[in-house]
Formats: sequence, structure tokens, C-alpha cells
Amino acid sequence: MKLYTLSIILSLFLMSCTVNEKPEFVKVNSLEVVEISLKNFILEADVQFLNNNSVGGTLEARDFHVFIDSIDVAVIKSKPFKVPKKNEFEIPLRAIVPFEKVFNDNKQNLLNSIMNVVSKKNITVTYKGKIRYKLGAFHYDYPIIYKQEVSLKK
Repeated sequence: MKLYTLSIILSLFLMSCTVNEKPEFVKVNSLEVVEISLKNFILEADVQFLNNNSVGGTLEARDFHVFIDSIDVAVIKSKPFKVPKKNEFEIPLRAIVPFEKVFNDNKQNLLNSIMNVVSKKNITVTYKGKIRYKLGAFHYDYPIIYKQEVSLKK
């Protein structure tokens, strides 16, 4: 009898939750340099989503790389982010980029890179990877490629 009552309550609960679709990727917002030190600089971008469902889930950056002038300079790792129910939200993607990585991996164009950064103080940054949505056994990967010119002036 307890099992029967529990199964009815669970069924009613599941029927009241609507899962129409996965959260919708909206756009990447505000890629910018948030901090500069002698050894590195920190880039941050907010990825905007819209969840129309009455259940949440989690989002997590997976195999997400940062490129500067086509050079892979950093990997973004994130903890799972809880998806709010029936809401628009943003998840931050933060990357710590060592200056030596930018210049050492581009030795052929080292002088050009240094002159470019010193004269323009702008760099071309590409965020490329996947953000995984997970709800129970279901998961979906959002491929993200976002390119923007970023100022190193702080």
C-alpha cells in the first residue's frame, strides 16, 4: 500500500513538472579583460541562456579553450552551474591567460605580437568549446564559438 501511494505521489509530481525542451542558448555577453598582472590577465565572458521549463538541471563548460591569434592559450574549467527554473540567466566563463603562453607559443611572430599589443592594446580572442546541459540521464552539448576584439587597457 505504501509503495502504491508513493508511486501515485511521484507520478503526480512528475506530471506537474514540464520539460518541453532544453534551455535555449541566447548569446555570449561582454567578453572583457577583468584583471591584468605582470604574469597574466584574466578574461571573462557571460554566456546567456533561457530556461522555459519548470525543472532546472546543470550546465558545465567542457573542453572549452581560449585562443589569441589562433594560439590555444588557456582552458576554461567550470564547476556545474545550477539552471534556474523558468528564468533567463548567465553563466560566467573565466580564463587565466599567462602572457608567456601568448608570446612563447608564437615565437615566429613574437615581435609582431608584442608590437601589436603595445601599439593597439587590443587582441583578438576566440572562445571555443562546449557547454553541457544535464538533467538526470539526459544531456545536450551546446557548441560555442565566439570571437571578439578585446582591449588590454584597464
